[in-house]
Amino acid sequence: MRNDFNISRIRSYTVAPAQCRPARYTGREEPVQMNLEIVRITLENGVEGEASFYSGLAGFEVGKVENQIRGFSSAVLGESVEHRERLTETLLATAGEGPWEGLSMLDCAMWDAYGRSAGVPVYQLLGGRQSRIAAYASTRAFLTVEEYLEETRQCAANGYRGIKFHMNTQPDFDLELVHAAARETEGSGLRFMVGLEQQYSFDEALRLGDALDKLPFEWMEAPLPDEDLAAYAELNKAVAIDILPAGNSLVGLQHWCDGLQSGAWSRLRCDAANAGGITTVAKAMALAHGYGVEVELQAFGFQPAQHANLHLGLGLGGTRWHEHPTPREHFNLENAMLKAK
Repeated sequence: MRNDFNISRIRSYTVAPAQCRPARYTGREEPVQMNLEIVRITLENGVEGEASFYSGLAGFEVGKVENQIRGFSSAVLGESVEHRERLTETLLATAGEGPWEGLSMLDCAMWDAYGRSAGVPVYQLLGGRQSRIAAYASTRAFLTVEEYLEETRQCAANGYRGIKFHMNTQPDFDLELVHAAARETEGSGLRFMVGLEQQYSFDEALRLGDALDKLPFEWMEAPLPDEDLAAYAELNKAVAIDILPAGNSLVGLQHWCDGLQSGAWSRLRCDAANAGGITTVAKAMALAHGYGVEVELQAFGFQPAQHANLHLGLGLGGTRWHEHPTPREHFNLENAMLKAK
């Protein structure tokens, strides 16, 4: 029997957008090319739902999602996106340890397709708690302080009120940078964050954390390996600046519960595109709310993945900022998406 909400087709693509040029995200690495993984589902009614994630960075080889999608597409073809949460939970039950990029993207695409079919934005399906959220610019890593300051000027000129530096990750350089950024923007109202990509030792993180407490910084993100919850809990207790995990390697309700229960983080960070989709991250946000902790959703990368996290933030609340990678034109994927049709 035909059901207009049934999934009739699943497609997966890998795209290397010409406008997204190689970039550093720590000063300890060479520039890397970020690619686009796309999942698109089509319903019996002709409506399409889309989701995306990036690939090409360490630990996420190009084409990984395509292989994952082949493995479980038969389990959802012919099923209705009205039952998207049950379908995702069934797949997760046998998926093993995350992150789960392909599965997560499929879940996000199902939510997208259902919302489009119902004529209701996903954030309203989730509760519609907010209609606006502040965006912060999420920069590349640079090799000079002046390059960071020039990026800061450009982001401020574009209207951002928050800026996250993907740090050089050389401790002396990083300390010089945060003081220089605070001096240059004094009185502007700009707020800053730092992302360290799990590159620091405990002592280095403690030193930077002490400095950030006296400066206009919101949080210190991913200073240590995500799996070291004991060290995170010790650091979180020792510094006043908020401490966040990277949010893209240690995922799943049990891991999030362990981290929150141990006091490892001041705010939870996760991403619908690799942590079980909108279905699972909605549960993570409810869990964080129960612990009295805010959520800062990772939304680095391309627009469909960013949109999923934006809908979660607007729909469920309890998150203060939305991440925008810079430069924006590198992540404008309209042309790449059209080529993938």
